[in-house]
Formats: sequence, structure tokens, C-alpha cells
Amino acid sequence: MRPPRLFLFDVDGTLVRLEGAGRRAVEAAFGAVFSIPSPQEVFAPIRFDGNTDRAILQEAATRAAVPLERLDAERSRFEAEYVRTLAGIVQRLGRQCVLPGVETLLAKLTEAGDSVGLLTGNSEVGARAKLAPFDLNRFFPTGAFGSDHEDRVVLAALARERLEAHGGRQFTPEQVHVIGDSIMDVRAGRAHGFRTIAVLTGWTDRESLAAESPDLLLTTLQEFPLLP
Repeated sequence: MRPPRLFLFDVDGTLVRLEGAGRRAVEAAFGAVFSIPSPQEVFAPIRFDGNTDRAILQEAATRAAVPLERLDAERSRFEAEYVRTLAGIVQRLGRQCVLPGVETLLAKLTEAGDSVGLLTGNSEVGARAKLAPFDLNRFFPTGAFGSDHEDRVVLAALARERLEAHGGRQFTPEQVHVIGDSIMDVRAGRAHGFRTIAVLTGWTDRESLAAESPDLLLTTLQEFPLLP
């Protein structure tokens, strides 16, 4: 019998591609909660892919002269406004937002008895809101999120710990697979000796991902092999 495996998935550009819905919802919620008249200008230079929500909001607050104490105090209000706005945008986009091979792969891993979790820069409420319209949350009992920490390396270790606690079994680094579309996903996994699988369905070009030397580089998750 082969040992158990753990697969940790990024969200944007890996499971779904929402064509900027997350950015638009963040901008709208930030502007509404903090009375910023042109939030798009605040967020324009901030890179979202590979980043974490916590780091994005901290940078935006600094640029907009919003004290970090106020940002923390208004976090629940911001998240409620963000999720409300995001849900409205995502529902209009349709199921084509789910990337090729995602549902089939998740079903196969689950049926094989492997553990599956999230490792994403999204806040937990944001990640769940992005996956809910497509009924993908059922595959992910827990994980690590951008609301937990601003550093993906820290999140990778936390995701492993949470899935181990959830399933009551331990995973060696070689049994953990980090799957994502950005160089930060690859670096976060490699920092712990995890296997890394990069997919070209996000916003990072092939050359940049290949330069990080992931264990596998796939065009889409339809190419996902049967791992030993």
C-alpha cells in the first residue's frame, strides 16, 4: 500500500480564473469602508498574483494613509463588504471560470484517499467565496490562507499542520505536493522540501516558472499525471 499524500492547491489561476473579480471587489470594498474616492489608483501598482491578502491590504493602507490600527479594527467590516461584492461579480461570470481538469483531478485525489487542502494568499472568506459558486469547497476541509499570515512560506507549513490535524495522519515533506501558478507557490513549497507542481493557467509565463525548477510544469491540470 502506498503512503498517504497531501495536495495543497492555490486558488486564483490554479483552480479558478475570475478575470480580475478579486481585485475589483477588493478595490470596491476598500474604497467603501475607508472612504477612498479612487481606490483603483491606490491598488494600481500592487501585484496580486502570488501575493497575500494581508500583504496587499497593508500596502494599500500605507499608500492611502490609512493607519494599520484602523485597518485591523475595520477588518471584519471590510471582509463582509468584499465578500458581498465578490459574490455578485462571480455569479455573473459562470462555470467557465473553473479551470480545465480541476474537478476531475480533485475527485480522483479524494477517491484515492489522498488529503487535499488549500494554500492560498486569499483570506479564508475570500477563497471560500471564490469557490462556492462552483461547489468546489466540498473538496477542501481546511488549509492556510492570506488572512493567517503575509508570508506564503509560513502558510505552507501551516497548511500541512492543519491537514495533518484534520486527517489524523502525518506527511513527510516528500509526500506533500504544492500546486500553483506563480513562482511564489513554487518557492513556498520548496522552502519546506515539498514537491512542487506549477501550472500555466495563471499570469506567470512558462520561462519564469521553469526558472524556478518545479518538480512538474503543466500547461493545465488536465495533464496531471498519476503520481507514484
